[in-house]
Amino acid sequence: MSRRQLATAVANLAQASRRGHLYQCERVITTTTASEEPNPEPAPSRSVMTAVQEQDSPACNSYPIPQIITDQFGTVSVLEDNPTHTPGVFTNIDGGRFDDGRYGAFTKEIDSFIPEQRRFTDPVRTFAYGTDASFYRLNPKMVVKVHTEEEIQRILPIAAKHEVPVTFRAAGTSLSGQAITDSVLLKLSHTGKNFRNYTVHGDGSSITVEPGLIGGEVNRILAAHKNKHGHPIQYKIGPDPSSIDSCMIGGIVNNNSSGMCCGVSQNTYHTLQDMRVVFVDGTVLDTADPESRKNFLEKRKDLVAGVIRLASKVQSDRELSNLIRRKFAIKCTTGYSLNALVDFPVADPVEMIKRVIIGSEGTFAFVSQATYNTVPEWPHKASAFLIFPHLNDACKAAHILREKTPVDAVELFDRACLRECKIHDKMPKLVPEIAGNPDPMAAALLIECRGQTPEALQQSIAEVQAALESGKLAYGSQAQDPKTFNDYPFEADADIYNVYWDVRKGLIPMVGAARETGTSMLIEDVACPIENLAEMTMDLNDMFERYGYTDACCLGHALEGNLHLIFSQGFRTKDEVQRFSDMMEEMAYIVATKHSGSLKGEHGTGRNMAPFVEMEWGSKAYELMWELKELFDPTFVLNPGVLLNRDPATHVKHLKPSPPASEIVDRCIECGFCESNCPSKDLTLTPRQRITVFREISRLRSIDNKTALEDSRLKEFEQLYSYQGEQTCAADGMCQEKCPVKINTGDFIKSLRVEELEKSKTAGGLAMGLANNFSTFQSAMHPLLSAVNLAHKVMGPYPLEKISGLLNKASGNFIPAWNRYMPKSANKLRDPAPAAPMPGLPRKVVYMPACVTRMMGPSLSDTETASVHEKLLNLFEKANYEVVYPKGIANSCCGMMFNTRGFNKVAEVKLAEVEKALLEASEDGKYPIVCDTSPCLSAIKGGLTDSKLQFSLYEPVEFIRLFLADKLEFNKVRDTVAIHVPCSSKKMGIEKSFADLASKCAHEVVPSGIPCCGMAGDRGMRYPELTGSSLQNLNLPSECSDGYSTSRTCEISLSNHSGINFRGLVYLIDEATTAKKEAPRA
Repeated sequence: MSRRQLATAVANLAQASRRGHLYQCERVITTTTASEEPNPEPAPSRSVMTAVQEQDSPACNSYPIPQIITDQFGTVSVLEDNPTHTPGVFTNIDGGRFDDGRYGAFTKEIDSFIPEQRRFTDPVRTFAYGTDASFYRLNPKMVVKVHTEEEIQRILPIAAKHEVPVTFRAAGTSLSGQAITDSVLLKLSHTGKNFRNYTVHGDGSSITVEPGLIGGEVNRILAAHKNKHGHPIQYKIGPDPSSIDSCMIGGIVNNNSSGMCCGVSQNTYHTLQDMRVVFVDGTVLDTADPESRKNFLEKRKDLVAGVIRLASKVQSDRELSNLIRRKFAIKCTTGYSLNALVDFPVADPVEMIKRVIIGSEGTFAFVSQATYNTVPEWPHKASAFLIFPHLNDACKAAHILREKTPVDAVELFDRACLRECKIHDKMPKLVPEIAGNPDPMAAALLIECRGQTPEALQQSIAEVQAALESGKLAYGSQAQDPKTFNDYPFEADADIYNVYWDVRKGLIPMVGAARETGTSMLIEDVACPIENLAEMTMDLNDMFERYGYTDACCLGHALEGNLHLIFSQGFRTKDEVQRFSDMMEEMAYIVATKHSGSLKGEHGTGRNMAPFVEMEWGSKAYELMWELKELFDPTFVLNPGVLLNRDPATHVKHLKPSPPASEIVDRCIECGFCESNCPSKDLTLTPRQRITVFREISRLRSIDNKTALEDSRLKEFEQLYSYQGEQTCAADGMCQEKCPVKINTGDFIKSLRVEELEKSKTAGGLAMGLANNFSTFQSAMHPLLSAVNLAHKVMGPYPLEKISGLLNKASGNFIPAWNRYMPKSANKLRDPAPAAPMPGLPRKVVYMPACVTRMMGPSLSDTETASVHEKLLNLFEKANYEVVYPKGIANSCCGMMFNTRGFNKVAEVKLAEVEKALLEASEDGKYPIVCDTSPCLSAIKGGLTDSKLQFSLYEPVEFIRLFLADKLEFNKVRDTVAIHVPCSSKKMGIEKSFADLASKCAHEVVPSGIPCCGMAGDRGMRYPELTGSSLQNLNLPSECSDGYSTSRTCEISLSNHSGINFRGLVYLIDEATTAKKEAPRA
């Protein structure tokens, strides 16, 4: 078949698929492609018209979309001429799963072991879980929070019995729509300590993990194991997706994720040692347990025999076996892992079953445990950023590096990516050429080498240099201004090479942030043999240009021929959907047919590419996949519609809109990276969900002439959002730390609070009255705290907890709920001791005790009796510092307590007072200023209006490290202590300084591992369920005696949920230090 004939056939396929003749046409075309053209001839040069550019291309012959429809949730779908389901009648396809009584029967059966509070059916949370990181939306009828493998064992047979489809969801960072359903969603992420167990084996060369652990978290566990036991080699798991600090093991296994350095050889398929898995009938197989393997072979003879039969069939088919091997020689997550049927002998069915489950996207079974063979993480690294005048040179270089060197990573940047690099604040300084005008086809490679020793690193760099120099490549951004390899040195300085990699990781959000409001950011993921990479990239760039995707970028893992295609797309009109549909069909032809590639290299097939699996694989392999599906899931209840789908238009159905909601959050790409940092993630909503739900509220509000249903939905959403979205948001901004487009959902929620409070003049007036009389409020707090503490002494904790809990509920969460770690009244602020005269520069510091430390002392159960300010004054005096308090300290407040409630104007007044006092006390920033509470210091720094104080403000950890540590003698006075770095300190980047100082005082320092405790000033006292949710994963070792932080309110919450007293870090440092006998002169 000629290329022109093939292009015409593909175009006819597109038309036939719209008319219901898909399967016959697909079989003819793809079988021919697979058998007659396994190795297509090289694509013609850029100056020659390619098949897809001629009049018989798929784009030119695409069948017009008749019309689109928008459902009650705002999702957009192509309306077919012949609908595949009847409204009201259950059909097991997306959009056709109507409740005919089966869901009631399913709920009744699981009710005996899944309590109602773990089943969500309300409209807000089902809507919130209707989205993953893809551009699809399906609203589940029920979300079930599962806690154990045993629950899964019981649920799956019930689902099969009633033919109720279920979908497993871990982090929900999937990009292809595989973590959503309109049936029952089984949620295993963010469910306390469930599905988070692990065992590190030996020196860390293998690790057993459960599906609720985050990938980056596993690597940190391995690092801690190495450091604690002194092992010589640092290990990590093989897969290293860019979402590794957000995605979970469940998704990494089920999508066979890879990444920048992982390649094919270190993905889950090749590094998984064993797994524990639950099948749809409730059978459990633990491949590491010989007895479990034996029992499984006996109990599931049907499945075992079926797999052996299919493997025998494949292995006897030379053509099919060769196709499978060729497909998996490059990255490929399109369809099932058929390589499992050719990589192992038929005599080992358990190994084949284990491997074929990898990458099956939850359609075969539930993976409850995985054991990885880990890979070394060498400590010595260096990176180079090489620019080439033409894409061909860059791809040739990547090919040379793959064939001739042990290079660790090679990332490709096309010309559009270089354009984005140009606006980065640091990149043009390191690589000046990108600030100029690179040639139209210029491209770059980011290359990384690693080594166990510095010598090994240099050897690797030398091999790279020798290989590239042998290739006689052209270097430089412009052909007329040639460069050499030596113009692009390898940088071993982390401050430099991290800029390169930060830019690479930031390219996706750069495009996402710049997109038009109302559009979504799409990320396609394709791969091809590396020798075809240049031509495929040029074809795709040409395709994007012709379809008007002006913001499209091609970047990716060049060593593996793997490209990520990033572009923005709207689904607001029929024309936009038509353009997307046409582009997808042409892209599928370019990648799968013309360049023998994979339509999904590492992101999983999902719904996005399910209609194109047969086109890529051919009918023989495609039908084999369906046979496997029926073997593992005969009732088709495990994530149906994902990976395999008979509907040729499923990729243009249930398209998720992105309606404008607020300038603060309109850039959100709903990736879900933020969720693991959110304290309310297991209580109500996450930042992603707060945004997606508010987008729906905004969409409903914008509808003129609402129907009764729309009006009812809007009112219900607004009512439920008040608690789930607004009241239980800590507004700490930790979501921003993980957000690729740096959205602070906390700021968004605070803006909603401001809008609400603006409606009430009374509330604003009361807040301003409190602010103006703050010293009176502070004075009143001392006798109140003393009285409550006395009641605690006399009555014990239970009556206070009960009474305060009732008052908390009765007051609408206005009165805080008391707990046994609530503080006593703080001691009176004493006058600083005079400093001894010393030659040289004066040692002088302005000390601003925060209002919370002026009011709150230690708890009744604490052995400490001094207040924070007394301990910090001790440290100043040991270092012989003169201490000055700012004027009006009794009335001072940074304003944070007002800001978090939405009283912005009141907060600005209090902050202005503080700033004025600090300017005067520090003589316009001449002397350093210390605030003893990290969140307060952060609030002051963030609200400054005078730049004179910009570099004078310190929280206690940084001040001690920079000004006091060299004047103190440290001793280790504790065996094991815990530390919790507050959100504000994390955002200021002082985690390492915090741990280093604590390590000077204790033999072992254990981080809390909690991103945010959820206290958020006093919000955690008024909504104690918020801190309960955030701190349920707090798991400190039994030998841990004390805990330390730098926020008094956070310490209350941490103490309450750990059972040990948390207090300010200054307590530990004061106990562990003495003044140096001969302090160095300033």
